[in-house]
Amino acid sequence: MQAHRREMTVMNDEELLGKALHVAREAGLLLLRKHGAVLPFGLTLDSAGDNPRTFFPRDQLPRASWDELLEATIGHLERSAGSADVGAIALVTTLESGSESGLGVQVETHSSSLFLVYPYSGTGQSWRLGEPQKAEGVLVGPLLAQDD
Repeated sequence: MQAHRREMTVMNDEELLGKALHVAREAGLLLLRKHGAVLPFGLTLDSAGDNPRTFFPRDQLPRASWDELLEATIGHLERSAGSADVGAIALVTTLESGSESGLGVQVETHSSSLFLVYPYSGTGQSWRLGEPQKAEGVLVGPLLAQDD
């Protein structure tokens, strides 16, 4: 790894958390409108809050179960978290409880994590996300946030 100085704007953790949440939520809504569900996927942002990279395990594992896709996404995010310039990560998937469905979004920075569930309703292109509910704890992990 080269040690060189780069001039870039580093976002604080609160800004990174907000940006990762926004990008993850919008990507999840796009998938919901395209497929009617959101299979587990991951997202990373660099420490400037730029360069969003998504990981869709369904592309490599077309016949995998939801649990296998979740495990593949977690593994990818854990490997990515070790990268020098990952400032935020997100894990996104559909969550179901009884007859209710929602978009689960877990976002993390190096010092904080947040897990929200957006209830959704609709069909086809008209899917809408409701007001998010903060979930206790996290879906998995923490993967990036450090417990001090």
